[in-house]
Amino acid sequence: MRASRVLLGAVASGLTMLALWAPAASATFHLMQIREIYPGTLASPNSEYVELQMWAAGQNHVGGHVLHTYDAAGVETSRDTFAQDLSGEANQSTMVLATPEAEAQLGFRADAAIVPLTPLPAGALNPAGGAVCWEEIDCVSWGSFAGPVHSTPTGSPAAPGGIPDGMALRRTIAAGCPTLLEPTDDTDNSAADFLPVFPGPRPNSVAPSEHPCEAEKAKPGHGSPQTKLRKLPPKKSHDRTPTFRFTASESGSAFECALDRRRFRLCRSPLTTKPLSVGRHMFKVRALNSSGVHDPSPAAYAFRILPKRQP
Repeated sequence: MRASRVLLGAVASGLTMLALWAPAASATFHLMQIREIYPGTLASPNSEYVELQMWAAGQNHVGGHVLHTYDAAGVETSRDTFAQDLSGEANQSTMVLATPEAEAQLGFRADAAIVPLTPLPAGALNPAGGAVCWEEIDCVSWGSFAGPVHSTPTGSPAAPGGIPDGMALRRTIAAGCPTLLEPTDDTDNSAADFLPVFPGPRPNSVAPSEHPCEAEKAKPGHGSPQTKLRKLPPKKSHDRTPTFRFTASESGSAFECALDRRRFRLCRSPLTTKPLSVGRHMFKVRALNSSGVHDPSPAAYAFRILPKRQP
């Protein structure tokens, strides 16, 4: 990560000198970051993908370049190469390396394959702990990872308890312009840079949805998702396990819920609570969009559990 920026400066300087002697040409593959990691599920552990994203135009020259994956001890589990350059070269374009199981499960066509170096029943990406490196440009670790990778720092692992089943890790782009991947979104600390989200692979054939902040300023909320409660239990009820349904203004958003004075935790709609005590309660939910931006004003609902009726 950090070392890559020195390399990027050298690349940029070299390209500037080259421009004095030759017509403008597409840039190299260097301005790339790991954007999303999906290690599969307990039911389908081989359903895996890694998504890369450009933060400058023309960074589609990936032919022959390698993505490395590692287990928690730092042992390499796959070494996957793009067969050729890709056609999508716009700023913010993405590309996905995936297994056939992930393509079938999530309904997309990958730009390159993930193939374990040895037949692994659990695949190349272990949700309990591991790391992914794009060349020596960018590395990300999660869970119980404790091994070295290249010379690129990963900081503290993201999702220290492991990636939750059915979830992916996605880089937050909240810093600077929250609607655009930028160099400042990489802090060399996986725990700060990545959050668990529902998987949303976006291969190179899909046009990027990110846009400069100037375009976002004209929208209400300035890029913050809005959360809405769709189904609520009665204000007063004997039901000790009420159910809530909620939605977000931005598709692909994840949610975090909190009950009473507890901390926000990842949740899904519909949510049915565990048995609650008799008395007053407060339910809160906030959306978390693909840029890692929270709804600053969570949706809230106060209700009361009544004592059970006596026969």
